[in-house]
This record gives sequence, structure tokens and C-alpha cells, in this order.
Amino acid sequence: MNPVTARQDLVERLLGGPRTLRRREVARAVGISLLSARKLWRALGFPGVDDEIVAFTEADREALARTVAMVRDGVIDEATAIAMARALGQTTDRLVSWQTEALMEHLARQSETDGGAPVHPVEVVDRLVDDFEKLLVYSWRRHMAAVISQLADGPESGAELTVGFADLVSYTRLSQRLAQRDLSVLVQRFEGLAADLVTTGGGRVVKTVGDEVLFTAEDPVAAAVIALSISERMAVDDVVPDVRIGISHGPVLRSLGDVYGPTVNLASRLTALAQPGTVITDPLTGKALQDHPQIVLVAQRRRQVRGFGVLQPLLVTATGPSGQLLDVD
Repeated sequence: MNPVTARQDLVERLLGGPRTLRRREVARAVGISLLSARKLWRALGFPGVDDEIVAFTEADREALARTVAMVRDGVIDEATAIAMARALGQTTDRLVSWQTEALMEHLARQSETDGGAPVHPVEVVDRLVDDFEKLLVYSWRRHMAAVISQLADGPESGAELTVGFADLVSYTRLSQRLAQRDLSVLVQRFEGLAADLVTTGGGRVVKTVGDEVLFTAEDPVAAAVIALSISERMAVDDVVPDVRIGISHGPVLRSLGDVYGPTVNLASRLTALAQPGTVITDPLTGKALQDHPQIVLVAQRRRQVRGFGVLQPLLVTATGPSGQLLDVD
């Protein structure tokens, strides 16, 4: 099939059918204003479309109708519907970018190895898209089940968590020296190993930003084990350089999948103070770790920490063999 035709066919398949509707017609069909329809469209992260352009499908109408029904039934209000749409849009946008970039890298490696005619990406996506969709729904359900099993009896906007930042050492210098593909391999390996160790240790990866991973754990001991495991794993890796990690326990505001507040800020400040290949924490968090038989705390010199005054950071180390730490191999 002609590549252009194949692309058009796949786009129509993904959209759930041909574009036959204008935004005004979609809004009228579900009984809302054009303004509300535009709000939802923007929240989902889609680019602006003129109201009179035939750009929408029956699937768009059904999605809008489903969202409107949740609000009209009183389950959520409009502001919450917009917030949830924004979370969905930003997450799936990153997901699609991540998956397609990984696929393109795979095809480039395959072409170099095989030396044959390159396979067109549209052909590969066409073969994978149904499996991707099923895995997305499966993963969402599993994560939702895990969250529901831990829900408190009532609404809770704040909680106490241990926050950790793992930061790659000399990333700026490496990003200037390495070839683009080598840098991509380094970052992907760092994020993959760190995420596996956080998950294995019962924590949660909040976000990754190139050279840094932000994670949380329910208590300081779990976070310390995760942090020490990440530090040790990167120290012996042939691709990834050392990391510096700071952890801090305290009240955390959770909103839209992210975490905020002084505890997060302190963990970030501590990370900046850590030496390559080390984990440090603050005295308050250290109190929760000091009696653990496999953790040793070593007081460091007192430092001025921006926003927190003078603190005495504590070096966190593990006793005994490294086998006590997490392993993802």
C-alpha cells in the first residue's frame, strides 16, 4: 500500500472513523456550549481547531458525551472534569511520544544491523496499535486497583511521605560530550534502572526529568533502602555515572500526580549537598532511621540550606553485604 494511504487509513482507524463533524455540531449533540467544548479540548492537550472545520468524529462526540454525563449526574463538577481531562491528556501525550521514540530507535538499530530496506514506522504501528491499547487499559486498571486498595476512608489532600531525588553526577558535561544516541541510551538506562528499583522497593516514581528522578515511599526506611540500592546500582553500571541522592520525610501535598511542599524542597536541597555516590538525609528523617540494624548514619558538617537555615546533613550508609539491598537483575 502507498505510505500516504496507509498513514491516512491508520489515522482514521485510530480516530474511530472519518471526520464528519464540526465542533459546533459536537457541542450541540451533547447539549453544551462551544466554550465548554473548547475547554475540554484544550485540557486534553489537543491543538486549536477552528469551530467551522470538519475535524471531529463520532468517537469525539461519544467521549464528550461521556464526560458531560459524569458532571450532570453529579459525580464530579466541571472543574474536576477539566482537571482529570488535563491529567489524561498530558499523560497520554507523553506516553505516545515515549513509545514512538522508542519504536523509531528500535527501527534505526534494526536497519543498521540487518542492512536491508528499512521498515516503515506506520506499518509497525499498524501491527502494534491494538496490543498497545489493550496494555494501556490493563496497566491503568492495575494502577487504579492499587490506589483504591490504599485509599483512606475520606478525602485526603495531604499526607506524610518520604521524598527522594536521585540526580546524575556530571550530566551537563556528559550531555555536551556524548553523541545524541549515546546520551539517549544513558538517560533511558538511568530512568529504567531507577524506576525498577523504586517499584521493587514499594515506592512510586513521581516524575523523571532527564538527569533526575523524583520518587516517594511510605516511610523513611523504605526510601533509604531504595536510595542506597539506586546509588549502589549506578556505581557499578558501565553506562550510567554515579548519582547523588537526598531523602526527607514529612508532610507532602499531592496534586495531579505530583508532590509539593517543604519536604519536597528539602529533599531537593539535600541532593545538591550530597557527594557523588552518596545518600544524605536531614536530622528529623534520620531519627526514624537511627535504630534500623542495617542502616548507619554519619553526621556531616553543618551547612546553610536555602529556605531551611543551618542543618547538619546525615550520610546514610548500609551495613553488611550489598545483597541486603534491592536487586532488579
